[in-house]
Amino acid sequence: MSSYQPPRQARARATVERIFEATVRLLADRPFEAISVADIVSEAHTSVGAFYKRFSSKDALLPVLLDWIHRQQFEAIESFVEESKWRGIGLCGRVDAFVDSLVQSYQQHHHLMRALVARQYSADNAQSSEQIESGERTLRYYADWLLACRDEIRHPRPEIAVPIGLTGLVTQAQTRLLFDARSIELSDADFTHELKRALLAYLGDDTDATH
Repeated sequence: MSSYQPPRQARARATVERIFEATVRLLADRPFEAISVADIVSEAHTSVGAFYKRFSSKDALLPVLLDWIHRQQFEAIESFVEESKWRGIGLCGRVDAFVDSLVQSYQQHHHLMRALVARQYSADNAQSSEQIESGERTLRYYADWLLACRDEIRHPRPEIAVPIGLTGLVTQAQTRLLFDARSIELSDADFTHELKRALLAYLGDDTDATH
C-alpha cells in the first residue's frame, strides 16, 4: 500500500517541497506515467533515498502533490474572485473570464491537470478530507462570485443552479481538454464559446457570450 511520511523538520520539509516543485516542472512536457523517481530526484537535486524516506512509491507522491497544489491554488482563486476587481462586470463577463481561465489552465498545464483529475476519479483513490474540503471550498468561491450577479440570473433557484452549472461545465472541459473525448468535432475556440453559452443559458441569461 502506498504511503507518505510527512516531514517534521524544516530541512526535510524543504526537500519535500523541492520534490513537489520538480514534479510540477516535469509534468509541463510529459505525462506522470513517463516520469521516473530518478527524473524527479534529479530535477529536485536530492537523492533516491530521500525520496523513499517520505514516499513509499511514485504513486504515493501524487495524492500528496494534489493536496499541496490545492493549497497553492487558494491564494490565486481568492485573488481572482476579489469582488473589487469585478465591480460593474455582470454575469456574462464573469462567465467569459472564468471559462477562458479554466480552458487556458487545462491547455497550459495539460499533463499536470490530467494526472490530478485522473487520480481524483480513480477507483482506488480514497480522497482525503483535505481534498474534499478544498474542492468544496473552490466551488463555493466561484459560486458566490457568480451569485453576486443574482439579479441577472433568471433560474428560479440560483443557489442550486450556479454550483450545478459550474460543476457540469468543469466536467465537460475536463473530459474534452484533458482526456480528448470528442463526441463532436469542434475547434477549442468553438468549444470554449459553447461552454459559455451553455452555462449562461442554464442560468437564464440569454445574452450571448463573447466569441
